[in-house]
Amino acid sequence: MRVRIYVEGGPKSAHADGLRRFRNGFKQHLAQLDPRLRTLDVSPCGSTEDTIRDFARAVREHEPDCWIALLVDSDTPVIFDTPAKHLQAKLDSARVPRDARENIFLMVQCMESWLVTDVEALKKCFGNDLRERSLPKNQNIEEVPKKDVLAALEAAVKRTPAGRYHKIQHGAKILTELRPEFVGQRSVHASNLYSFLRHSVLA
Repeated sequence: MRVRIYVEGGPKSAHADGLRRFRNGFKQHLAQLDPRLRTLDVSPCGSTEDTIRDFARAVREHEPDCWIALLVDSDTPVIFDTPAKHLQAKLDSARVPRDARENIFLMVQCMESWLVTDVEALKKCFGNDLRERSLPKNQNIEEVPKKDVLAALEAAVKRTPAGRYHKIQHGAKILTELRPEFVGQRSVHASNLYSFLRHSVLA
């Protein structure tokens, strides 16, 4: 089954090349799950609200033979049993149909929570001066607050030639190297997304 996934990130104001790199980074990351996912349609949409609006528009169009999925930051801990309940107010505001809220996934608590799970992917971007010990040690990365993840990443990168982390420039590059098995071991919501995508190529 063909899948189109609307992803938070790559602000619409970004340069076209930045958007392209962000899209390709996500595609390369997710294609590691199965070579057939190289054809996955990834649409970076900017903020959470922009991404949900684009997703809402897509699901209302009822495109045949295509599963429409949503992937956004949770920004906070997830206390509900489904991503849709976590995002309910925003989904309601965007008029996402109730029967189109199954293929919704979260980066908990942000995309950078995924990035810090794979030290080797970070080193391929920032080099061996990366301060590995500054990265979060919690095996359940979803328990680490967003602000702490971002602060830890900045501390880890501070002494590298890059000096600081930039979401579009560095995030996209790390994604190309990021290994799903490392993310999935520390994030149950990421693992749920990966299972959905693996299933999609068999449907």
